[in-house]
Amino acid sequence: MAVQLTYHYDAAPGLTQLVTPGVQPLNDLDFAMLRLGPGEKYTAETGDYEVGVVLLAGTATLRSGAQSVADLGERTSVFAGRASGVYLPIHAAYTITAGAAGIEAAICRCRATEAHPMQVVRPPQVVAREAGQGAFRRYVHDILGVTNSQAQRLIVGETFTPAGNWSSFPPHKHDTLELPDEVQQEELYIFKIRPEIGFGIQGWYTRNGSTYAALNAAEIVHQNDVTIMPYGYHPVAAPPGYDVYYLWFMAGPVREMHPHDDPDHTWIKNDAAAPRDLPR
Repeated sequence: MAVQLTYHYDAAPGLTQLVTPGVQPLNDLDFAMLRLGPGEKYTAETGDYEVGVVLLAGTATLRSGAQSVADLGERTSVFAGRASGVYLPIHAAYTITAGAAGIEAAICRCRATEAHPMQVVRPPQVVAREAGQGAFRRYVHDILGVTNSQAQRLIVGETFTPAGNWSSFPPHKHDTLELPDEVQQEELYIFKIRPEIGFGIQGWYTRNGSTYAALNAAEIVHQNDVTIMPYGYHPVAAPPGYDVYYLWFMAGPVREMHPHDDPDHTWIKNDAAAPRDLPR
């Protein structure tokens, strides 16, 4: 698959459009990052899109119609606590005003036809869970998830992968609608690394017999890199010394979570911690 799967956010002031349906090999995901200085404002309309706004750093006030949400956001960086987010329905105007330290926010959009209410998710409402074990343990936060928010298609969350561990592992995919085992959803990640000089590894692949074009790739990802997953399996690795965070944004025809693990690697869920003898 000779397409670009990795993009970079340069943290420029204002709105930076990073992923646009039809420009990248995606049909559903529209993604931008917003960076505002103290007291600066950003105004937009959702149009035919439902929108998820997630504060990565800083505090803000968000107004939409008669509703106003003050003191949105509590953390100074993604590694400093749980996120705050707002779901905005179709055909809504909104204004974001940055607080005293400015903000960095993710703007996640996908087309929709259903009208759901505006919703605010603060840190106590984020659904946090531990996934995996041993060297593939990571911490997953559902921000605008299927159990704590209403939406037609949009799902947004964050994953924190400790240094030396794997994430999105065993490798899984969600590119085929075969309920109840799998749903079809595109996905993208934006990465933050601690310390920032570090890196992670993003992989993509398909199995033999896939109905999609063959895919077998891996890239080094750095601070503020964005990766897209139009289809296929997509594991992530955090090297020793560097914690890897990514915000994930998904959308598809069914708003459910049914990742399909690569059957060659499902055994790891039960036997990953089993001791093995190696030559020394």
